[in-house]
Amino acid sequence: MLDGAVPPPDAPFTLPSAAAAAGNPPNSSKTATPEEIRQAREAARYWTPERIRSAVPVDGTDSIQGGVKDGRQSAPKAPGGRQKRSLQEPSHVIDEGMATVGVFLIRNDKGEATPNRFCTAASVASPTKSLVITAAHCLKGASRRNIAFVPGYRAGRSATGQVGETPYGIFPVKPGKIWIDGRYLRATPDDDVDFAFLRVGPNAEGQLLEDATGRGNTLTKVNSANLARRSVTVGGYPGGQKTPLRCTNNTTAFQGRFMEITCDGFRAGVSGGPFLENFDGTRGNLVGVIGGYKTGGAYDHTSYTSQFDDDVFRLYHQAVSDAPADTGSGTSLGSSGTWSHARGMTTGRFHTASVRNNTSDLIVRWSDGEVSLYPGNGTYGFGKDIRLVKDKTWKQAKLITAGDSTGNGGYDLLVCWANGRVTLYKNVNETNKLKNAVELRRPNGTWTHAVAMTAGRFGGGTTRSDDLVVVWSDGEVTLYPNVDAKGMHGERQLMPPPHRTWPYARDLAAGDFNSTTGDQDLFVRWIDGEVTAYEDIARNGIGKRRKEHQLRPHGSPWRKATLATVGSFGGSDRQDDIVTLWKGGKLTLRPDSTAESMGPERILVSQ
Repeated sequence: MLDGAVPPPDAPFTLPSAAAAAGNPPNSSKTATPEEIRQAREAARYWTPERIRSAVPVDGTDSIQGGVKDGRQSAPKAPGGRQKRSLQEPSHVIDEGMATVGVFLIRNDKGEATPNRFCTAASVASPTKSLVITAAHCLKGASRRNIAFVPGYRAGRSATGQVGETPYGIFPVKPGKIWIDGRYLRATPDDDVDFAFLRVGPNAEGQLLEDATGRGNTLTKVNSANLARRSVTVGGYPGGQKTPLRCTNNTTAFQGRFMEITCDGFRAGVSGGPFLENFDGTRGNLVGVIGGYKTGGAYDHTSYTSQFDDDVFRLYHQAVSDAPADTGSGTSLGSSGTWSHARGMTTGRFHTASVRNNTSDLIVRWSDGEVSLYPGNGTYGFGKDIRLVKDKTWKQAKLITAGDSTGNGGYDLLVCWANGRVTLYKNVNETNKLKNAVELRRPNGTWTHAVAMTAGRFGGGTTRSDDLVVVWSDGEVTLYPNVDAKGMHGERQLMPPPHRTWPYARDLAAGDFNSTTGDQDLFVRWIDGEVTAYEDIARNGIGKRRKEHQLRPHGSPWRKATLATVGSFGGSDRQDDIVTLWKGGKLTLRPDSTAESMGPERILVSQ
């Protein structure tokens, strides 16, 4: 096969048995929390059979000209003048339903007369056992709350011995777990990326999606040269019917970027329905979902999908790793190959919007002398990078850190150069960039021995992040309070030389891991894999009276980290989110970390 597919999870699976279809699946997840069970039961209480039946299609109604998909059975010829082709399997109703295809229910919280809407969705095989795919346009304007997936749904009351309308249960979408390509979130959505991944919680029985239904459909890559394919099956729930319709036909390329299929009866409601190859009656290789061109097509006999290329795989990997979702910029942080060239990182409020929103941004120095600013988006993600400078001189920038030394709310960049020079760049933002330089130390022998430094609010007497901690090659640790554009005022020795441990500190950062203290903590990544946080160093120091919290022990996998810093990327102004670069270029973020534990890892750039 020319195209690539995501390998299925390692765990073996079996097709759902009759007992499973009756509501007693053989595999039960042991990981469901009481809160997840509560949410699933709440969803099941709301989505009664009557409410599911009365839900209306997101993309139109069932009137003759009521939506994007025209409700007529005999419409004019398809867009582009394409005539109908011979069907390998004509459109027909599947009364028994399909385990990996279901209705995607959206509860409108705005109080309209017909508040409930639906699209079609399909399960996707993944290590999480909990991923669903649908069309991005199904979520455009939705509140993103109170939405759920019902796999295998079949309309109509069931007789004795038959499966019910919701044979596998109802799976609520977990709050905030929706991944849509940022280009589709713009004012004018990009129809090349009309797909979305969602992570669902367990059903009311505590089962994960793929434990209940069997393995999901396998995400499969489609090259632009292979949009014309043989024997592709599409499925969906037409409005007013809510029993799945299925059809198999060959596809053709349309505009060189969409896959087109001719199948009768696919009117409003089918959006998000899967395009499947090698379909065995239950699951197959997922090569598209109804959407894209004219949100899936203007007529009920012709449907489209956006091409499943690298964009869909990028989004899939975000969902699998629980990485931050896009926010409309349509950009990513790049590849691990790029990030393997990062040589320095620091955080601060630089971008004008970040100053206003109390959100941290990331500044990166690269091996070729470029310095980039990545604005934070407030939801643990970043916008498109802004080049601050590209100059070979910056290859000599040995250490960088950021703080508010000028007192205007925005952050300044402090740089220690290989020759011992120390420079403060005032008011760094997307406009000023690195134009306002002040020399705090001329080239000298002393500062060539600095091995790590960070600015922060460590108890220097002001509420600004203008104190500077420096670790020297002989193990001495120094605190410079209230650093500003006029220089360094005073010096306090936190650890006298010589000291055999502190020369092995590799990264320093200011953090807020204990919410009860006013001053910031000193975050330290050590060369041996230990990670520690020192509380209130101005009062307790880093010696015998220190208050030390070990976030990772000696010998931990953090030995493979190359850079680490701390910021506030999730909306709170506390700096407790840890960004880490690893050998090989993998970039991760651990949000909402505390003095007792780090937050769960989010992968920003996979290796």
